[in-house]
Amino acid sequence: MKKSIIFLFFALLSFNAFADRIEQKGIGTIPFDGALFSKDPSSDEKKKAVDAAKLSAWKNYTATLNTAKQQMLLSNEKEVSANLEKFITDFQIVDQKVDKETKTYSVIIRAGFNSGALDQFLQSANLGAASGQKYDAANESAFSFLFTARKATSLKQFDQRVTTKEKASTSNSVKDSADGTTVSATKEKTTGGSRLSQEDKVTYAVSSSRDVDSAMGDALTSAGINYASYDDIVGNCNAPASSQFQKEYVDNDELSAQTRTKIINAAKECGIQFFAIGTLDAGVNDVDPVSGNQRVFVSVTAQLWDISANPLPRKIGSVGPVQFSGMGPNQSVATKNALNLAAKETGKQLVDQLNAKKVR
Repeated sequence: MKKSIIFLFFALLSFNAFADRIEQKGIGTIPFDGALFSKDPSSDEKKKAVDAAKLSAWKNYTATLNTAKQQMLLSNEKEVSANLEKFITDFQIVDQKVDKETKTYSVIIRAGFNSGALDQFLQSANLGAASGQKYDAANESAFSFLFTARKATSLKQFDQRVTTKEKASTSNSVKDSADGTTVSATKEKTTGGSRLSQEDKVTYAVSSSRDVDSAMGDALTSAGINYASYDDIVGNCNAPASSQFQKEYVDNDELSAQTRTKIINAAKECGIQFFAIGTLDAGVNDVDPVSGNQRVFVSVTAQLWDISANPLPRKIGSVGPVQFSGMGPNQSVATKNALNLAAKETGKQLVDQLNAKKVR
């Protein structure tokens, strides 16, 4: 029993250590002179090829990052390059080739990168966290967010409507009176038509945003972004309660201009500087063809605003529309997993955009 507990403990440690591991391939090719009395590359030359492959894998990895994070990388390019080994968890040589005619050595590796370590490094570099700064409300930009979760209750799909038209003309044989010969007229036939495609009709119902708020809040606080709850804005600055405008989201993808203005004005009154607003739409469940579990897709759309700007708020970032999926033994679990994943990833992207603006 003790052995099982110890094994489980170390398994959990291993899982946490590689929870943020992302894998990419890289290729490194270098010319070589060869080792002494050998036509093969030396150990130093092989190491240079592996280093080039690591750099190639790193470039492939950073190409998958969002725009805000790539901007932060460019701003800290020297520091990142000098600490590249800190972000590589492991690597494995997949293939290597020595071309003795061209005297080139090529190696292909598969490298793992710690995305969590990169996030922490960029946050420290951009916000000065590396100097050991503690939370100071007087020097922090007030941030809050309002996200509404919607669940599709029905999906109506329309078949393509096809309309065909056909026009034909014929004529009988006519005898030429001059020489008595018979002339046949050519038959003509014209066909055409049109195709009409209609968008699917989705019916939504607004669901509880408690899990969404919790998951997004966890992503924000983990990255050092301290935020004010929208419920506190409602209680202290008379912002519209969620129940007052949820009906607007049943038939529309956005809040009315009047409701949005009330929310922003109340947030400004409470001293909020940056405000994010968006929706997470959970679709109708289906069956994952591989696992057989229930699967739900969630579509996220969000906008990040500097509401302290005068005379009008200014949009400084956005997320989506982007989709995430979650699976589970039933629709309820699949929906919750999809919403949690979507909220966490959206929170991370908002953090990246705030960090890119050097907001603290």
